[in-house]
Amino acid sequence: MANFRTSARTVDMLGRQQIAGIPTAINELFKNAYDAYASSVVVDWLRDRDFLVIRDDGIGMSFDDFSDRWLTIGTDSKVRGGHLKDLAVPRGARRRPVMGEKGIGRLAIAALGPQVLVFSRPRMSNYDDQPSAKVVAALIPWRLFEVPGITLDDIEIPVLELAWEEAFTHSTVQRLVTELRDSITGIRQSIAFEALEIIESELSFIEDFDISALTRLHGPQLSTPDGHGTFFVVSPTDDSLPLEVDGDRQSSGSKSASPLKKLLTGFSDTMSLHRREAEMLTSFIVRRDSGEVVDLINGDEFFDEQDFANSDHEFVGEFDEYGTFHGTVSIYQQEPLPHVVPWPAGKGAPTQCGPFKIRFGYVHANLRHSSLAPELHGEINKKLDLVAGLYVYRDGVRILPYGSSDVDYLAIEERRSKNAGYYFFSYRRMFGAIALSSRSNPSLHEKAGREGFRENIAYRQLRAILINFVTQLAADFFRTNSQGGREFLAARDELERTESIRRNRERVVGTARHAFRENLQRVLGDFAENQPQQRASKIYDAADKRLSQITGGGSAALNEALAVERSVEDSLRELTEHYTLSKPQGIGLDRETNRDWSSYEREYQTFDVERKQLVSRIRQRVAVVTKKVAPSDIYIEEILHDTREMLDRKLTEWIESAREVEQDVNDLAGTVLEIVRAAVRTASQRAHSLEREMGAAAGHMAQDEFFALRQRILSDLDEELTLQQETLLPIRTYLGRFHSAERGNAWQGEMEAVEEEVLSLRTQVDNDLELTQLGRAIELINHEFASSIKSVRQSLQALRPWGRSNAKLGAIERQLATSFEHLDNYLALFTPLQRRLYRKPTEITGSNIEQFLTDLFGERLSRHEVELVATNNFSHFSFVGYPSTFYPVFVNLVDNAIFWLSDRPNPRIIQLDVRNGALQVSDNGPGILPRDREAIFEHGFSRKPGGRGLGLKISSDVLKRAGWSLEVDAGGGIAWPQSAVSVTGTDSSRRGASFLIVPPNDAE
Repeated sequence: MANFRTSARTVDMLGRQQIAGIPTAINELFKNAYDAYASSVVVDWLRDRDFLVIRDDGIGMSFDDFSDRWLTIGTDSKVRGGHLKDLAVPRGARRRPVMGEKGIGRLAIAALGPQVLVFSRPRMSNYDDQPSAKVVAALIPWRLFEVPGITLDDIEIPVLELAWEEAFTHSTVQRLVTELRDSITGIRQSIAFEALEIIESELSFIEDFDISALTRLHGPQLSTPDGHGTFFVVSPTDDSLPLEVDGDRQSSGSKSASPLKKLLTGFSDTMSLHRREAEMLTSFIVRRDSGEVVDLINGDEFFDEQDFANSDHEFVGEFDEYGTFHGTVSIYQQEPLPHVVPWPAGKGAPTQCGPFKIRFGYVHANLRHSSLAPELHGEINKKLDLVAGLYVYRDGVRILPYGSSDVDYLAIEERRSKNAGYYFFSYRRMFGAIALSSRSNPSLHEKAGREGFRENIAYRQLRAILINFVTQLAADFFRTNSQGGREFLAARDELERTESIRRNRERVVGTARHAFRENLQRVLGDFAENQPQQRASKIYDAADKRLSQITGGGSAALNEALAVERSVEDSLRELTEHYTLSKPQGIGLDRETNRDWSSYEREYQTFDVERKQLVSRIRQRVAVVTKKVAPSDIYIEEILHDTREMLDRKLTEWIESAREVEQDVNDLAGTVLEIVRAAVRTASQRAHSLEREMGAAAGHMAQDEFFALRQRILSDLDEELTLQQETLLPIRTYLGRFHSAERGNAWQGEMEAVEEEVLSLRTQVDNDLELTQLGRAIELINHEFASSIKSVRQSLQALRPWGRSNAKLGAIERQLATSFEHLDNYLALFTPLQRRLYRKPTEITGSNIEQFLTDLFGERLSRHEVELVATNNFSHFSFVGYPSTFYPVFVNLVDNAIFWLSDRPNPRIIQLDVRNGALQVSDNGPGILPRDREAIFEHGFSRKPGGRGLGLKISSDVLKRAGWSLEVDAGGGIAWPQSAVSVTGTDSSRRGASFLIVPPNDAE
């Protein structure tokens, strides 16, 4: 046990009062870790358990270091003339300038909570005995230092030196707590009863904590043979921690970051030009018992090089020792121009603040004044809302609180509020860095409480130089009385005009695009339910019934049959028109709508063929009926009369439609009008020709031959009218474009192509961003998994000999090994496949796959009453490959099938089979819509609520790498049970989904 012999209540108050708050205290600990040459420091807030853990992988502390440095106030190794040796620089590392000061960070940890467990292990990289380095452990109850009347001589801090294997165990914590309790026993009479109760409660709280849980966290670790660094375990935490993390939730509309996020984000400089790579990474991770993990200061939310490329304006350069700026200015992403801004107030004398560098970007708040595309403007706005500001870094490490959006230390917003046009800049629209160094700027001293620089002459000069700089930039580039300002305003006005045009067009085409998409979805939905065919069949059935009810003979019966025929044709024509859509011209469509349009064209073509077949059938049926009910002379006369009427009516209706087109294009000269009239003439000539042919044959043809001729003539006319209608269709649909061309806007076709490309690229950007985020999350999971995989494997290997001698234990061991390997394999699906179940391909059988799926999904299959069936062909099928390639594909297919079957009527079946040499997974669920068969393997496409559209895409890509393929087996699904047919009211031919896993052919 070590004595903490320095001061008591005064020391505790000193530590607390020097630190502004929790974020500042954590930042100070970050700096201490930096001074200890850490490459990573991670804060884990175990929120539900009220534990705060700060871990770094720095050089750590030995027992002597801990006693002489950490348990000593104002360590003077950081002050010139101190008697302690400088910290040794690890082999291969660059010497770092010291960031911490006078030991404040070590005492300020008291601001995080009333007691702390400290674990530290030195890095012995310069010696061969590194694995034998001991872990120093201590328990410090800060609350004891608050007790009146107790001096430091009265307080004994328990300090242990332990082997790394036993450091993070319950017995170690128990031992520290016991020794501290023993030390408190001697001074109990000096402590108030209430204070003793609180201290005892807090000791019990930390005593019950599973300290071994820290060894399973990702990041720095001490409990490995080569581990080193320092851990602080604080609990209970200060009451203000939730507010610092969450911010003020009362202002629900606020987009601002929480206080902790503002002050801890951007610890290392990522914005200065030619900066050194960050030497230490920082994280603040909030962990919930539910498994939720959120990193509050993730680097993705901070500014990087790409953000400068996406800014409207960029300013880069350095200030010399006289305060004069030399650098470049880029307005609206134009070529950077050299620029100089002198500091007149300096009067040519060297400054005390010294030379420094600056780089910042600026983005306009209003999109119509910005050169950025809407999606880029939206993305950078999110960052600006959270962490905008002009940050200050010394030797690449952030100086607090500069950079926080609510710390406008240059009073930029104050001046802007007086005259926005004159001063231009808004602090909340700026992001960038001021780069200082210990060597060039030694007169800039931080306050003891880490609340910025002391306001000495050096700092006042620095601030005055920067204020003069931004004010002069506004004058040189953004005011109307300067050449640069006039150029800026002209560019801004042009952007505003362009944005106005873009918004107007988006408003017009957006409405048309939305209406088309809705109609397309409506029609495709009807096609998916087979409604057009069903309605056409009902029309035919009704007509057939009416024909079968015709009795008697003569002209009345004949006319009734012909009227049925006309009624059917009219009804089918109306039905066709209801399902006829025209693709909007001059308007770009997104990829999904274009894909749906292709599906519609296929569906419509199929329906049109069926419609024509029904028309032919009804004509044949009418021919049979009319032949029976009318004698030959009446038959010929009535058929001739009816045919003429139908020809005239069809022609009249079509000509009326054509005349509408003619009226629309009446003002247009030349070829367009001639095309219309030519079409009318051609159709008329064809109709008259057919009429003459019909009349000429009336006197010498038998009834059957005459009716057949009639059918052929009507069909010929339909084809001619359709042909001429197709000739006129482009004219009708492009009339708007012709009018636009008159006004000088003959670029709608090009605009359509450009819009579709933009829509596609926007979708691709969103997909790439989602994949990037998902990839990073999976990378984190993989790293976490990798940290524990080794010990699991070792434990399984240790268990194996016991399993060989005990049959029951052996079965358990094999099951554990198999499950573990499958878990490893499933995670490996989402990462570069660096780990395989086997070092070389192995034989995989259908029965292996079936057993794996049954084990994995057994409980879920039972819960949803789904039956997984494997045929004999599947069970005996075998092939050679990596299980890590094929198992996850089956997992994804079966997982999807269970989801879609879960709300279907019984029986619910998933079948594994072999079809034409390919493995088949099919079900009797709702099936796959024809229009989805091409899109189903695209990234982002999913019909599952909340689905990401990744599973089938990844499965397909993984199989392609192995030479296999994943295909939709159209029509291969299991037929719907009668219960599903009756519930949905659809035809009994519907089938579920089916996929084929197809092996490579011999050539492949």
